Amino acid sequence: MKKYLLIAMLIQVTLVLFSQSRDDVSVFLPPTTGGTEEQQAFFDENFRMELIGANYAIAEDQKTADYSINLIITQEVEDGYGDVAEEIVNVLSISLIDNSDSHEVIQFSWAFQNLEEMYEWNLHLIYQAMANIPLTKLSSVPDTNHWRNKWLYICGYGGLDLNFGFYDSGNEISFQNREYIFYPGPLFALGVEFQFLNFMSAEFEISGAPYEIDSSHSAIMFGMPLLLKFPLKPSRHFMLEPYGGIQFNTGSQGSVIPPLFSWVGGFQYGIKAGDRGVIILDLRAVGDIGNTKLVPPAQAPHPAANTNPKTYDRIDRFQLQILVGFKVGFYNRNKDEEKNNTQSAAWFAAEESTEETAGESVEENPEPDSGPQPDSESESGYE
Repeated sequence: MKKYLLIAMLIQVTLVLFSQSRDDVSVFLPPTTGGTEEQQAFFDENFRMELIGANYAIAEDQKTADYSINLIITQEVEDGYGDVAEEIVNVLSISLIDNSDSHEVIQFSWAFQNLEEMYEWNLHLIYQAMANIPLTKLSSVPDTNHWRNKWLYICGYGGLDLNFGFYDSGNEISFQNREYIFYPGPLFALGVEFQFLNFMSAEFEISGAPYEIDSSHSAIMFGMPLLLKFPLKPSRHFMLEPYGGIQFNTGSQGSVIPPLFSWVGGFQYGIKAGDRGVIILDLRAVGDIGNTKLVPPAQAPHPAANTNPKTYDRIDRFQLQILVGFKVGFYNRNKDEEKNNTQSAAWFAAEESTEETAGESVEENPEPDSGPQPDSESESGYE
């Protein structure tokens, strides 16, 4: 028994590190043969429970399963030494079969004295067998582009609005008297994006940001940008969207009157977040087309009553906005492109499988002068 325990300890760390649960692999577990009825029932129940616990899919029919695990119980006589007499031990033989071509992937054996000790080793034995399943099956699952090819996106943003500008007094208009101002503040926005071409989309947003010059002049500035975006899709995992457009402005208070229009230019970086979500990092510049007027509080309810608007204090404003957000897409587009991507992924997986099969055929059919071949059982497992 000591030699079996030594082998188990040596390979335990390797199996834990490199074996993995695979919900994309289905396994058929036929009834255990040999041994007593108690032993058969024990291994049938426990191996099934351990496979399910390891997140493998259990198939009820061998034809629908990717692999089969065959369990056979036999008895062997272990030689004695010194005063120790010979003893009979139970041996569990485990074979992993690839159902696609019925070839044996690996076969090995495990000796035990009683069933109670096997509670500790059943999962270990499953990992030892399943660690030999190749990962090529994963390549047959296509990585779709649905997340970046939607007709409609609902967007939400939040971030920092950096306001730069020059303050002009209405009564003293000169370049020398201009005062530089800087005001950082939060900004929040909601938007709807319509991707009408694979390389072009349009987005309409509504944004709001607090804007305060002094105690008499503060307001929430609302912007409604209409953007034309140009999605660039160099990768399956991210996309780049430079854009430009025009923004309509208004304020919540009459004491701060923004210009009607601003120009907008920016760059949006999107990272895949599932089949329909995109994580957004947005950097944009906004420049007012005109001045922001600061109306005296007494005239704020009726600013148009002032017949000399040059007496208003004014601000030439420029903004830098750093936004992060998320957008969710609806309604897939480019179905033909997605179909082609799926077919291409399946073709590459098939080619990879063909190459592996060809390599195995060469190993199984060596040249006549290659010399004697090792025994298949000793090559694939150990006792």
